[in-house]
Amino acid sequence: MLSAALLRAGWRVSIYSDRTAEDYLADRGRPTACLFGDQVEYEAELGLDFWPEASRMRRIHLDLFTDGGAVALSIDAPLRKAALAVDQRLKFSFGLTELESRGATVVIGAVSAEDLDRLAATHDLVVVTSGHKSLTGLFERDPTRCVHSEPQRRLFMINIHGYDMAARPQHREGVFSFLPGTVEMFWIPFHDKDVGESRSIVVETAPGGRADRFGDVTSADEGLDVLKAVVDDLLPHESAFLRPARPTSPVTWIKGEILPVVRKPVAVLPSGRHVLGLGDAVVLNDPLAGQGANNATRMARFFADELAGHDGPFTPSWLTGRFDQWWEHGRYTNDFSNGLLAPLTGAQKNVMIAASRREDIAEQLWEGFNDPSSLFPWFFDAAATREFLARRKIGQLDLLRYKLGVGAGLLAGKLFKRPVGGTATP
Repeated sequence: MLSAALLRAGWRVSIYSDRTAEDYLADRGRPTACLFGDQVEYEAELGLDFWPEASRMRRIHLDLFTDGGAVALSIDAPLRKAALAVDQRLKFSFGLTELESRGATVVIGAVSAEDLDRLAATHDLVVVTSGHKSLTGLFERDPTRCVHSEPQRRLFMINIHGYDMAARPQHREGVFSFLPGTVEMFWIPFHDKDVGESRSIVVETAPGGRADRFGDVTSADEGLDVLKAVVDDLLPHESAFLRPARPTSPVTWIKGEILPVVRKPVAVLPSGRHVLGLGDAVVLNDPLAGQGANNATRMARFFADELAGHDGPFTPSWLTGRFDQWWEHGRYTNDFSNGLLAPLTGAQKNVMIAASRREDIAEQLWEGFNDPSSLFPWFFDAAATREFLARRKIGQLDLLRYKLGVGAGLLAGKLFKRPVGGTATP
């Protein structure tokens, strides 16, 4: 998107890629990369929306499960603006071809740190947007903006089709299934390169917990079998929907773990020249909040405007200053992502319970995926939460009534039982 925006502004742009457009189409599956409202609109504004047939996600349905597999509460509300998840293999392939047709110079081949030095000598600015292993260590970790020293979840993703929509009509839109302290599962409407309409399932498991079973998976079929077993054991409400499903292809699955990190945005090369980092190269979040592609898009939009409006050299101090300016808003994405990795606080449990009864509160909650700053301070500060609920005429007696209503549908004590690992379940 940065290249498209700078081309639109009249810049000469060269794109260096280690793969051709055809290589991207033949690649393994990539992360789901669901874009939410404002980012979908920006992509369209740049003329990069090539898939009008792709299903938009206009609602999210969340089920919060107990240890025994019962649904403690459900939250269902519309998104203020539609979200969209399109196979990144399609996006990268079509995007590379389209940008070349608009005048970008496309150079195919691996880029090393030594190559960056050469490119920095012949260009006004070099921007690194990939965290490729050949460039590991290029951008220094910023300890003042990092929270974690090790991965917080183990991840598995697979794209499926052939599911039983009649068994769970909620899956016509986005579905989130949470068993706090054990697993978070996201079922996202997805436009797959090979089959079109499908679902991308992102699974985040607590290390060593009851859902942490994907470590030995070696194929899509094997991964789906493990997923079905996890769902049967922990989230049985979803079993009928998933049972007939098949992988969209043998390569559309991923497993691993991510260490969230923020790096300094400017790297100084051995020659003394410098390059700017954007996207995953400098800000890498856990996928739990679905912010990877959204954060990169927001960053590209901000820097495209700043770069196009700047009259002068792109010095390290100027670039760092622009990143610091972006961080004033961008930090909310990090705080949102890191906040969801922590156990729910008492105030957040109250919001979830209220959202299960009030669609307007649920809608405000979902807006955080589009604009994380909209969740602050009211979702992450207990006093602000009380004020937020009070302004919506929800007091302690209302919350008590809501909790009693939830408890009436569960066995005594099930709702507040501590799951394996010791974190509290709302």
